[in-house]
Amino acid sequence: MKGVLWYVVFSLAMGCGLAVNVTIGVVNLGKAFPGFDQALRTIQESEDFPENVQINKVEKTINVKDASLPVLSAEVANFRDEEVCATVVLDCWDDHCPDTSFILRALPQPIIRVGPPVNKNQHVLANVDTLEITPSANELAMMLHQTIEKFGWRSVTIFYHKTGGYHEVSEELMSLMSQSSTFYRMAEIPDDERTRYEQLEIFLRSSKSRKEKRFLLIADVEVTNEVLHQAHGHLMLDPRHHWILSNLELNKLELFEYRNTGVHLTVFQLRSHGTTDFMFDDAFRGTNQSYSIQNALAFDAASVVSHAAMVSANEQDVCNGIRTAVPEVRLNGSTGTVAFGPEGTRMDLSVEIMQLSSEGRPANIGHWQEGVGVTFEAWTKLEHQQSADPVLGGRQLKILGRLKRPWLTLKDGATCHYEKPCHRKNFEGFFPDLMDHLQKRLGFTWVMNLTKIKIGEKVNGEWTGLTGALINKKADAVLYGATTRSRRTEVLEYSFPLAHQGYYIIIKRADSTLNIMDVAGIFEFLAPFDILVWAAIGAAVVAVSISLFLINRLDPFEWRGLAQRGIVEADEGNNMNLVQSAWFTYGCLVGQGGENLPKSIAGRVVAGTWWFFILVTVASYTANLAAFLGRANKVYSIHTPDQLIAQRTMPYGTYKGYTLLKFVQNTTLPPYRSMGKYMQEHRDTAILDTKEEGLRRASEGNYAFIAGANYKYVLQNDWCNLTLASDPFFKSMIALPFPAGSPYLEPMNRALMAMQDEGILDSLKLKWLEKPGKCMEHNKQDGVLRINNFKGVFIVLLLGITAGAIVGLFECFGHQGRKLTKKAKASPKKENADSEVTITMANGT
Repeated sequence: MKGVLWYVVFSLAMGCGLAVNVTIGVVNLGKAFPGFDQALRTIQESEDFPENVQINKVEKTINVKDASLPVLSAEVANFRDEEVCATVVLDCWDDHCPDTSFILRALPQPIIRVGPPVNKNQHVLANVDTLEITPSANELAMMLHQTIEKFGWRSVTIFYHKTGGYHEVSEELMSLMSQSSTFYRMAEIPDDERTRYEQLEIFLRSSKSRKEKRFLLIADVEVTNEVLHQAHGHLMLDPRHHWILSNLELNKLELFEYRNTGVHLTVFQLRSHGTTDFMFDDAFRGTNQSYSIQNALAFDAASVVSHAAMVSANEQDVCNGIRTAVPEVRLNGSTGTVAFGPEGTRMDLSVEIMQLSSEGRPANIGHWQEGVGVTFEAWTKLEHQQSADPVLGGRQLKILGRLKRPWLTLKDGATCHYEKPCHRKNFEGFFPDLMDHLQKRLGFTWVMNLTKIKIGEKVNGEWTGLTGALINKKADAVLYGATTRSRRTEVLEYSFPLAHQGYYIIIKRADSTLNIMDVAGIFEFLAPFDILVWAAIGAAVVAVSISLFLINRLDPFEWRGLAQRGIVEADEGNNMNLVQSAWFTYGCLVGQGGENLPKSIAGRVVAGTWWFFILVTVASYTANLAAFLGRANKVYSIHTPDQLIAQRTMPYGTYKGYTLLKFVQNTTLPPYRSMGKYMQEHRDTAILDTKEEGLRRASEGNYAFIAGANYKYVLQNDWCNLTLASDPFFKSMIALPFPAGSPYLEPMNRALMAMQDEGILDSLKLKWLEKPGKCMEHNKQDGVLRINNFKGVFIVLLLGITAGAIVGLFECFGHQGRKLTKKAKASPKKENADSEVTITMANGT
C-alpha cells in the first residue's frame, strides 16, 4: 500500500512539473574553458530541453602542470566527496601536459573526456574507463595514412610536434607508415621558439634541396601557422607543393594569405551533416567565443550529459539512470554523430576533407569515414593539375619550327611545305612530345610553320632570323634548340632549361681488320711503362743475374762450393753459373720460375727480394695493360681538348659558324687560347666552310673535327665509321626562346618545372636525346680487343719462334759437325790399333 501511495505521489509531482535536479562534475585540468559553461547554459535554455530538468554542476580546476602530487591527490579527494551523476573532464591541451590517467581513475564514473587525441589502448592499459568525445589518435592516424595512399604519394616528409596536443597521432602514424610502401622522412619540431625557427630553416632548406614536394604537418595551430609561414618564405607554397595539415582547428589556421599561391593545402574538419540535436551556433552567438574544435567538442560533451538527463528524468533513481544512459547516447552533434563504442571511443566518425581554394576558403573535396576510408568527389583531381592556365588556356599559339635532329624531325613519308602550317601528326622528336605535355597542362592549342631561317644575329641594329621573328611578333614561340647565349638576352628570355649540350671531338673509328703493314700500335703492349722503366727493369735483370753468379762463385754454401766438397754432383755445380742465373732471373720475371733455386742464404735473400720486385712490377703492368691494348691506334689517346692540343700528329678544325670558334679566337683561357692560335695559323684546314666537310675529312682518317652536339645523333645514324673521342666540353643550356616580356613565359616555366619534378623531362631526354641509332652496334664493339690490339705480341711470338728455329738449326749443325770431327779423329787411331794387333799376332805365329 505504501509503495502504491509513493508511486501516485511521484506521478503527481512529475505531472505538476516538479523540478528534477541533476548534478554533474566538471574537472578542468588545463586553462580556463568557458566554452563548456556557455554550451550547457544554452542547451538548458533551448525550447527542446524540458523545463522541469535542472542541471547543476560542481566545478573543480586542478593545475596538473604545476601542482605537486600530494596537492593533486587532495584536490581529487575533495571532489570525490561531491555526489555527481557524471563527470566531464576538460583535459589539458597545452604543451608538456603530464599524464592524467591517475586522476581519471579516481574520478566518479562515467567520465566524458574532452581533450587532445589519445591512443585508444592507452586508457585500457592504464585501467581508466572514459568516454572520448575527441576522435582517437588511432582513427586520425588511419585517416591521414589512407589520405596519403589515396593521393598516390610515393614519398612524404612528416613534420611533427612531439609535445603538442597531436603528438600521439604522429606516434600512431609512424607505426602505420612503417608497414606501408610509401617512403617517409620524419622531422621533429622543437618546443623552444628560437630553436624551432632555426631547426625549421634547416629542415626546409634540406627538403628543398632534395626537391621534396609532399608534406604532412602534425602540430597545434600555433606551430602549424609558424611552419607554413617559414615554408612560404622558402617558396615552398606554390603549385608544385602539396601540404596535408592534420590540425582540426580549421578556423584558427591562417590560410587566407596563401590563397593566390596555387599551393595544394589539404585540411580536415569534424562537421555535422544535418540538423544537430542542439544548435551549436546559438551557443556562441553574441559572445567573444569563435568556433574552435575545443568549443565544438565541449558543446557535444554538454549535449551528451543533457541528453542523458532528459531520458533519465522519469527514472526513480535519476543519477543511476544517467550513468546507464551516457554510454548509450547517440545524437547528431556539432562534430558529427556522437556515439561511443565498447572501448569508449567515438564510433561512426566522419571527417570532411577540404582543399584551399583561390578565394582563401577551404572547399570540400571528399570525406573520410570509419570503416570505409577516403572517398573523393567525382570532380576531384588527384594529380591536382589545372585543366587550363589563366593566361594560356584556350589560346592558339603561333609556332615556328626548324628541323634539327633529334629535336624536331619529319616522320618517314611525311611532307610539309616551308612557311605553311603543318599538322602535328607529321612531326616527331623531343619538341613535339614536349608541346603535347604542355598543351595538356596549360590548355592551349598550337599550329606550327616550318622555316629554314636560323636563330639570327644582330645586323645593322636589327635582329634577323628566328630572333627577329619573335621580336616582331610573327611567332609566339619557336621550336629550336637554342643555346642561352648572353648576346640575345637583351631581346629574348629563355624558358626553364631543357637540356645541356656541348662540343665533341670526332675522329675516325678504329679499323677492325688486320693490317700487318700498319705499324701504329704494334708495341702498345709496352705502353704501360715508359722507356725509362723498361730500361730500369732490364738493368735489374742483369744486376740480379750477376749477383747470383758471383754468389755461386764465392759462397761455399752455393751450388759450386757444395760440388767442390762432394756434397752434390759435380755437374750440379753449374746450376747457377752466369747463363743459368740469367735464365732463372728471366723465368721469375715472366712468372715461370727457374729450374734450380739458390742454396745459400745470401742467394735466397737476393732471390726473395727479386720476387717481391716482380710482384709489384707485374701487378702494375697488368693493371694498366688492358687499357692500353684497348687503344686501337694513337688517336684514341685524345679524350679532351688539352690532349688534342698537346699532340702534333693529327690536324683538327671546326665549322666557321660555331660560337666555339669566336670564343677560342678571343679568349685568354687555356687550353682554348692555344686552340684559337692553332686555328688562326692553319686557317685553310682548321676553319671549314661547311660541317659536312669536317665529317668528310674525319672519315678519311688522321683528322679531328670539333662538332656541335647535334652531330652526336648524326654519327649514331649516318656516319658509322666515325666516333666521339671526347666527352662534351664548352657546354651551354638548351631552352625555348620567347620575346622579352612574353606573358607566356611564366606559365610555361611553372609547367616545365613540374614536369622536371615528375620525371617527364628525363623520360623525354631518354627517349630522344639518348636514343640509340643504327651505328650503336659499332660503339658496343669499341671496348672489345681485336687482332690489331695483339698484333705486336703475335709478332714478338713469331720472332721468338723464328729465332728459336734458327738457333735450333745452328745447334743441330754444330752437333753434327762435332760428331763428324770426333769420328774423323777416332778413325786413324783405330787403324793403328788394328795394325798393331795384326803384327802381334803374326809375331806370335
